[in-house]
Amino acid sequence: MTSNLETRGSMAKGVTIKGKYTLRGTLSLPKEEKERYPAVLIVAGTGRIDRDGNTPDLKFELNLYKDLARLLNSWGFAVLRYDKRGVGSSLGNFLETGMWDLVEDAGACVSFLKEHSSVDPGKVVLLGHSEGCLLSTACAARNSVAGLVLLAGAAETLEEALSRQRRIIFAELMKQKGIRGWLYRFLKIDKRGEKQAQKLLEKVRKSEKDVIRANFSKINARWMREHLEYNVREDMPAVTCPVLAATGSKDIQSDPERLKELPGLVTGEVTWRVIENMNHPLKEASEDIALTDIKGMYRDSAKKPVHPELVELLRHWLQAKFIS
Repeated sequence: MTSNLETRGSMAKGVTIKGKYTLRGTLSLPKEEKERYPAVLIVAGTGRIDRDGNTPDLKFELNLYKDLARLLNSWGFAVLRYDKRGVGSSLGNFLETGMWDLVEDAGACVSFLKEHSSVDPGKVVLLGHSEGCLLSTACAARNSVAGLVLLAGAAETLEEALSRQRRIIFAELMKQKGIRGWLYRFLKIDKRGEKQAQKLLEKVRKSEKDVIRANFSKINARWMREHLEYNVREDMPAVTCPVLAATGSKDIQSDPERLKELPGLVTGEVTWRVIENMNHPLKEASEDIALTDIKGMYRDSAKKPVHPELVELLRHWLQAKFIS
């Protein structure tokens, strides 16, 4: 594992993490000079997401992980964020990358931080967002870390999340007004859509390839197949470190109700909170947003700062646990 981080300070430097494939990311240190810092590793959500929290699927920049890194640096934490395998400057093939590959990459980043001269190896914290919550939990169950932060996703498998999201989308479509709504109801789009979804899932389960074609598009079958076989709740008893979990009341992609299950699943101490009027990108959202207009929600969120209640919760918990 190598790094081109030459000097300490507030400047963020590019780093190279050596795993099965070379990953590239950014390690940033606090302004206050210190021999060793507690460190946070940010584990990204689903999709072709880079170290800043952006994806080419959106025509604008969310920069969620860059913003989180700045906050964490200001509180005294070193922060590592990285391009996912096959994304940005990281090597590998994104479409051929499985769920367990992503867990392995997170583990390589944990090792990188523990071996870095500016990091306290006993104070490395995993922070997962969305799918990153699943990956971080699996990583924490297999690697010794000091803490685990789960934002916008906890105790829910990907299959459960997708099933719930489909129900929401179909309900929204069936309630639409006008000729379009009439057509959806006439065609029973909810039943047709669910039947097609189950057909795709069955095709994925039976496949042995990393990548398959569905509806004229290539999909990562191995990634989805491994998620379908994985129950994150079975790994949670192996998580012995302190856990902080927060999901927003306006989150339409993750279920905030699942947070209640954590104290009975995780071995370590658990702090959890449902944050009012916070959405999946961790921003304020006073109005309900339709899942069918998810891109609009992300576009509006890009202009906003991280939800202030989450900022205060994170700062208090992290500093109380890891800043001496």
